[in-house]
Amino acid sequence: MIIMIGKGYGMELHQLKQFVAAAESESFTRGAERAFVSQPALSASISKLEEELGVQLFIRNKRNVVLTPSGRKLLKRAKQIMAECAQAKAELKHHEVQRSLRLGVINTLSIRQVANLIEQYRRENPEVLLDVTDASQEQIERYQKEARIDFALTLLSQGKAKKSYQEVLFCEPYVVALPLGHHLSGRKTVSLSELAKEPFIARTHCESRSFLGQLLKDKGVRLNVVYKTNQDDRAISLVEAGVGIAFIPQHYSSSVISKIGLTEVQTQRQIGFEWSNNSNLAEILKFVDFSKTVPWAH
Repeated sequence: MIIMIGKGYGMELHQLKQFVAAAESESFTRGAERAFVSQPALSASISKLEEELGVQLFIRNKRNVVLTPSGRKLLKRAKQIMAECAQAKAELKHHEVQRSLRLGVINTLSIRQVANLIEQYRRENPEVLLDVTDASQEQIERYQKEARIDFALTLLSQGKAKKSYQEVLFCEPYVVALPLGHHLSGRKTVSLSELAKEPFIARTHCESRSFLGQLLKDKGVRLNVVYKTNQDDRAISLVEAGVGIAFIPQHYSSSVISKIGLTEVQTQRQIGFEWSNNSNLAEILKFVDFSKTVPWAH
């Protein structure tokens, strides 16, 4: 690394380090030991430095070496340069190791609200590199095992291993989404049997699809599926357009749909953060705390 001192003067950082070692030790021999070089190598380095600067830095005698006025002036500047270099190195190391975060987000959360959370976090924490991956619950679990993400905003369950840590963000039921003006939209709840003849939009990626399917089978109800999609924004848009109804998590919001409860479904899903022992724990906890300040519409 070349350091510029004044107009036309350039030197290597190792030359400054060896100069400071000799100056503070008042000896080329002790300075060489401190700089981990041989005494001839240090003497040659300082002689070259004096030649480059065009000034004498030391008065040499048999017992020791003494700084000249030019040497004292350079010593002050050299210490400042070395301190700044050390600080820059520490700041870059801290930024690289500490200020990044990899988040996995389950894809059955409203993208509008996920985007709102991410946008607010990034605006208030511009120094953090936030890498977000959208995935299914199954993929999220695999990414956690493979250490491809630091933590996840996902569906929580009580059967997780004790090595996993969780923080509940909110709980919600599944509801029926109806277009405004639908003949059932004024109801608080509706039974599955009442939905049998309604055109139905199936969300094929829903993590509770198997549970709801078994419940329909137990009740002897067969839905009239008219559209299948693995994208929630499409499902909501189809309901808004009056194509059919759909089962959705309650937090999804739209000004042109109604949401009513399912009589037979009393269970709620828990949404929150999950992580294992992680070297990035401090950043994870900061994000979790921040997320509690962002509302999720129900």
